[in-house]
Amino acid sequence: MNDRVQAAQAEALRRYRREGRQLNPLRWWVVAIVVVVALTSKPAIGLSGRHLGLAISLVVFAVEMLGWPLLRPRFPDLLAARVGELAVFGASAVAIVVCQPTGLAGLPSSAVVFVAGVALAPPFAAAVGAAVTAGVVVALATTTRAGAADIASSALLCAVLGVTGALLRRYRLTQERTELLLAQLEEARDDQARAAAAQERASIARDLHDVLAHSLSGLSIQLEMVRKLASKTEAPPELRAAIDDAAGLAKQGLAGARDAVGALRRDNRLGVDQLGELVEHFRRDFGLTVAYTVSGTERPLPPDLGLALYRVTGEALTNVARHAVGASTHVELCYDARAVRLAVTDDGGEPSALAAEGSGWGLAGVRERIKRLGGEFTAGPPGRAGSGWSVVVSAPA
Repeated sequence: MNDRVQAAQAEALRRYRREGRQLNPLRWWVVAIVVVVALTSKPAIGLSGRHLGLAISLVVFAVEMLGWPLLRPRFPDLLAARVGELAVFGASAVAIVVCQPTGLAGLPSSAVVFVAGVALAPPFAAAVGAAVTAGVVVALATTTRAGAADIASSALLCAVLGVTGALLRRYRLTQERTELLLAQLEEARDDQARAAAAQERASIARDLHDVLAHSLSGLSIQLEMVRKLASKTEAPPELRAAIDDAAGLAKQGLAGARDAVGALRRDNRLGVDQLGELVEHFRRDFGLTVAYTVSGTERPLPPDLGLALYRVTGEALTNVARHAVGASTHVELCYDARAVRLAVTDDGGEPSALAAEGSGWGLAGVRERIKRLGGEFTAGPPGRAGSGWSVVVSAPA
């Protein structure tokens, strides 16, 4: 069961209980009126015979009325118990009429029929309501001198309140079914969107692999051949250094292209969980001196934020490899109560031969990515001395 459906069902249960609490004043008023009339009518409440029967019936009626099934979760496997409970509830209302025919007749029985209409499915509610109404009609016809009009009015009150309770139940169930169907429809739309996005990512991954990755692979091979040729012909050291830097840059671009293809083909996007692997990649393949630490209590981050932090780290380490050869670098990921902070700091170094070949748009791109997520991005010297460089990102999480 998906989260949306669970949320819809939980909201339906909360509304079910809230509606029951809203009817609390009515239930108390019904119990108060029935008890007051019973105390002031004849025969009075006592400890023997009909008097004791009246007292027991009033207690059972009050307990059931103040804790009726409208306030309880709807469990289908307890249907028999609930029907039995309402049968006892109805019997107490009929017993009040039998034991005290001069008191109220229609109010206790109509309250039972209303509760049955609200709490039970129509067939069971109709059965309970019909039995209670018939019991009251028989009790009034055999124990009192009530006329046909009085008996008919009591029966009509039971019928009206029973239908009202059934309509309230139908309205509530219809609302719940509508919300459940909407939740299922939204989930189906999300599944369709995810499937379309996965198909689009696969198409982009194929194009990226067929064009960019193949081109960079060819470039790496050609640069390796040029490097060997330069070593055989004793080319100047500056030329060999430039070739080495170009080969490293091509290797870096190929690794980045492969990472991008892998990210596009994976359902689980790149994020902070892969930062350790990314740091190890730069340490192993580019010879960077990089330390990686995590502080605070780790927790799952939103996918977009995790991907943005991964891209920031990759861009910052790429700049270190390009502009700060030989520098010591520290990547720190810090979690606090409401945000996450990423800092990539180096202590300075020498620029490589291809330092000027960068596009200049890397940090601008990650800055825009972080801003869209409501975070802050700063880049500059880490201290007043001005040595080294620091990239710091903080975002709510």
